[in-house]
Amino acid sequence: MNNQISSAGLELANVLVTSPPLHQSWDAVRKQKPQTADDPNAQMALYISETKHSNTTIISFLTSPVKVQDPQAMISSTTLKDTNFLLFEFLCSKKTPSFSVNELAIKFFALNHTNLDLLRTKLVESSNSNSSILLTGHSFGGCVASLFTLWLLQSLNLSKAKRPLCITFGSPLTGDEQLRQCVLQFSTWSSCFLNVASINDPVPKAFLTASQASDYKPFGTFLLCSASGGSCFEDPDAILQLLVETSSQSAQIQGPNLGFQYFDYGQLLSDLKLKAFSRDVFELVEEDTVPLKAGIKTQLAAIFGVNSSQSLQQQQPDINFGNLMQKMETQERNYAIEKTQVYSSFWKLNEIKKYMVYMEGYKKESKEMGIGYYDRYRNKRCSGDINAEEYKKKLSNYWEDTVAEVESNPQKEGAAMRTRFLFGGTNYRRMIEPLHIAEYYKEGGKDYIKERPRHFVLLEQWFNEDVEKKKAEREQKERENPQLRSETKSNSKAKNVASSLNDDSCFWVHVEEAHILCNEQASNPNAKQMLIEFEQYVLNNLEKFAVTPDIFLAQSSYMQWWNEYEKRVGNDYSSPLAEVMKRHTYTKYAEGVSVLADI
Repeated sequence: MNNQISSAGLELANVLVTSPPLHQSWDAVRKQKPQTADDPNAQMALYISETKHSNTTIISFLTSPVKVQDPQAMISSTTLKDTNFLLFEFLCSKKTPSFSVNELAIKFFALNHTNLDLLRTKLVESSNSNSSILLTGHSFGGCVASLFTLWLLQSLNLSKAKRPLCITFGSPLTGDEQLRQCVLQFSTWSSCFLNVASINDPVPKAFLTASQASDYKPFGTFLLCSASGGSCFEDPDAILQLLVETSSQSAQIQGPNLGFQYFDYGQLLSDLKLKAFSRDVFELVEEDTVPLKAGIKTQLAAIFGVNSSQSLQQQQPDINFGNLMQKMETQERNYAIEKTQVYSSFWKLNEIKKYMVYMEGYKKESKEMGIGYYDRYRNKRCSGDINAEEYKKKLSNYWEDTVAEVESNPQKEGAAMRTRFLFGGTNYRRMIEPLHIAEYYKEGGKDYIKERPRHFVLLEQWFNEDVEKKKAEREQKERENPQLRSETKSNSKAKNVASSLNDDSCFWVHVEEAHILCNEQASNPNAKQMLIEFEQYVLNNLEKFAVTPDIFLAQSSYMQWWNEYEKRVGNDYSSPLAEVMKRHTYTKYAEGVSVLADI
């Protein structure tokens, strides 16, 4: 498998250097540069400009020249929180409770917070249009652009708005490994960042040391390049290694005032665009037969402008390419494994669905036997029940782990789980929690709700939040456009009730507790009132077609409760639910007919 790993860095670089957004971003920076040159003595000034290209809004960030006393100075999110600077607290989670960012970049952000907040509000308000948002910055302006993009991503409703793209040029690294992990916890955010860095530009390497012992860690995609060529990298360790190894290329122009370092990426991008169109040929030697190794050599040759893999060491004697390629190969393999693990979450979800299919078959078979799958599982009298128990364990293990992982990640309101996972989790909860409940009461349990497994609680909470969010959005649309309102909306739940699951996955808890209350009526003074409340609970669910018709099967726990309850209250007892049960109006419930239709 390892020999099949390859790198597409060169192909991606060729696509990027010919893409309009990259050149439009630099044009915005270039046009903005004269603003900063007018006042070279300005202290901690941030310049923001806005330009438009067709349906794209481009926001460019540049900073005044700054003298860096301690390039590696960082400030932790904990310290920021203590000073009531909470803008990036949303990135923290149980898994990554804190992170650190460059202190100077935060100062630029904090001093210009009012203007940045106004800009963020403006972009959020216009985000539902078809326009795209492109954020860019040069040098320390790139750090500010990256931080602003994270802040903006947290503010946008990405189910409706397009994701913004942040393109930086010659930006120093922004934060540490914990910040990178925080960004990765939002599945699509890392792909919003492209960092262009020339090997001849000293600023992207400003916070690194020769030993690479720096705490800084990159995130997003890096286009590392020279006028000779370039390649894209995502592996943070490979990016760091290349930045350190190429530091000698820019050492002669390294100065104390990073703000005055204006590396012109305009000509470089033009050269790279021309080379991408001309398709320069690179010669591989016979030993370069392993795709990954050949890919790394090709990338390095492109960056350094060498036409043959054998010429790398000859033309760059100061760099130990053997050691560099070995490290990069190891890093790329590890990164490939890491990415595979991320993608495997979707594969696991698809794999786990087959057990839900098996449980659907178990439910159908139970109905044909004249007993609901809840009561069949509670009794466990045949081999099919053993199989169902195994399916339940596999499903529960998967969803317990998935919910724990989601809970440990930072969450925006209403976005606890991606839609696909929340839909699957809701089906799982409604299908499998009744089986947990069956086991709990079979073993003599009481008051299940107090001991309800946490992952069921969270899945229900996230589902309800999603429902409320969609309801609010629908109501907002109806207020804006009254024609969307429908006086007679069809009840799809009534049409599909025969194949449904109980909306309330704890329905059987209430049934089991009602059984207990029947036996406690003599000793429990509250039992009578609680049973009346249970009646109303059942009736409400029936009116909304929120329970499956299986509850009316002759051997179900619900029918057993009713038979027992009817004996205790007597034939003269009258209530809405009692009328439904005595008149058997529920017999057409499976056909979508209201139980109150004939009452």
